[in-house]
Amino acid sequence: MRTAEISLRWKVALSVSILLTLVAGAVGLALMRYEWIFLTREGEKRVQGLAESLAVNARDPLLAGDDLRLGPITRSVMRDQDATFAFIVDHQGRVVYHPDGEAIGLLYPRDMPAGGEDVLEAVVPIVIEGTEVGTAVVGLETDFINEAMQATALGLLLPLGAGALIGVMGTFFLTGVHVRRIENLATAVQALGAGDMLAHAEVGGRDEVSRLAIHFNKMVLQLNTAQQEKEKGLAETVSALVAAIEAKDAYTRGHCERVARISCAIAERLGVDEAQLRELDLAAMLHDIGKIGIGERTIGKAGRLNTTERKSMQQHPEIGARILSPLTFLGNVETYVRHHHEHYDGSGYPDGLAGQDIPLVSRIIHLVDAYDAMTSSRSYRAALDHEVAIARIVDGRDRQFDPRLVDLFLQLDQAGVVASICEDVVEEVGAA
Repeated sequence: MRTAEISLRWKVALSVSILLTLVAGAVGLALMRYEWIFLTREGEKRVQGLAESLAVNARDPLLAGDDLRLGPITRSVMRDQDATFAFIVDHQGRVVYHPDGEAIGLLYPRDMPAGGEDVLEAVVPIVIEGTEVGTAVVGLETDFINEAMQATALGLLLPLGAGALIGVMGTFFLTGVHVRRIENLATAVQALGAGDMLAHAEVGGRDEVSRLAIHFNKMVLQLNTAQQEKEKGLAETVSALVAAIEAKDAYTRGHCERVARISCAIAERLGVDEAQLRELDLAAMLHDIGKIGIGERTIGKAGRLNTTERKSMQQHPEIGARILSPLTFLGNVETYVRHHHEHYDGSGYPDGLAGQDIPLVSRIIHLVDAYDAMTSSRSYRAALDHEVAIARIVDGRDRQFDPRLVDLFLQLDQAGVVASICEDVVEEVGAA
């Protein structure tokens, strides 16, 4: 979960950083573009003003043909106004004055092309009494524009970069807050998936995560309600089935309860998980349900069963499994009931399973069922003494019973657990 959190935070932070960089870049380019246009227009106005000023000042000297006066006027424009070049052209297009003496006499613009892309040039006619007598040409280099643009770029870099960095850091922090909320919700979902019906997601705020947490908590409540209804239905079903067993065979009254409680005590010593422990309890309560399908004369016979009757009685695990098979909500109970008379050495029924092939739950029920049957009075014999029953359990070790389960059963017996459970069930049955 921690890896997912870091990954998500960095992904969001990276996305925001890219977005902020693009926005900052777009804003910077827009400002630079605006400044370039502004400075270019200002430069054009400036060079146009210089050319107009030169045209006015050069009018009289040009008319008089006084080249000596044109020189100082032109040089002053270049010196005082920072013009790149300035020269005067007569009405025939010939340069009459140029700071570079070699240019005098050349035709403009044939022999003297414009200054190029890096120069702003203005051409203003020199007019006297409505007649154009010449032209004033002034050029201004764009270095000042480039220098200003560079200064602006450097000035924008720091605030825009700082803003982007602050935005990324803020996003990283805020993303962490939301990721922790998502992580809490994911933890609650995992807990629910693991069977924790009390799982709860914290709700904070009114955003999508909060709404999802609210819906999750409502879902948990609905699942709890459904689970309670299921458990209620299960309890009613088991009660009805147990009542059916007891109505068929009075011997089973209290027998199934004792088998269930002692079996669960053994399973707890083995560390069986809660789900299997629950199935063990149900299987033990219902292990004799198949006797419903056995004839009453066989069930209540006051004496030992003959071969035919014994075979009929041995069918009750299969009958019980068939009865329980439609009840899919009981899980593996059907299988456990079917095999609760299998012997550890493979001599049991109905399938002759042996050793670890017999389900653990079935092995536990078989051992406890045998003990309780021996210590209970039957229509054809009296109950055996506890010591005799224990001796037979020990004698059946490795043959009829799982040796590890025999050891656990003996430990419970020595601790007084078996006797205590039997006494409690007798009292409850008597009170009922």
